[in-house]
Amino acid sequence: MQRNTIQRKQVLDVLLSLEGEHPSAERVYTRVHELYPTVSKATVYRILKDEAAEGRILGVDMPRDVGRYDSRVDGHYHIRCRVCGRVADVEMGKGTPDGLFADVGGFKIEDVYLSLSGICPECASAADAEKADAEKRAEDAPHDRTQA
Repeated sequence: MQRNTIQRKQVLDVLLSLEGEHPSAERVYTRVHELYPTVSKATVYRILKDEAAEGRILGVDMPRDVGRYDSRVDGHYHIRCRVCGRVADVEMGKGTPDGLFADVGGFKIEDVYLSLSGICPECASAADAEKADAEKRAEDAPHDRTQA
């Protein structure tokens, strides 16, 4: 059983204030340190690790990314933008995790880890605009019509 310390409350309050951001332990520590300079980095990391192990917060591990944390512990997945690195929630469809798979070999599924990657709307929009600008410049460029 975890002790309910002031530091634990401060760390969890900061994590809640960053809801939707899916912050790394370092990001949580930076914000905690801004608000409560006496709380050490080791304390913040330990509290996050312990809270995740107890299931009171969610540890979000995605390939090619730092470990992140989420104050939401209900059933949902995460997607990471491959351009800017932003992580967002993905809601589960209807049914339970057991209903997602045709055959699990008799196992009772207790948890599902799914890694989604894509491009967030902001990065996709910026990429589309950049592509359109490049195409416009190519159309407007004088063409070399000399013969060899």
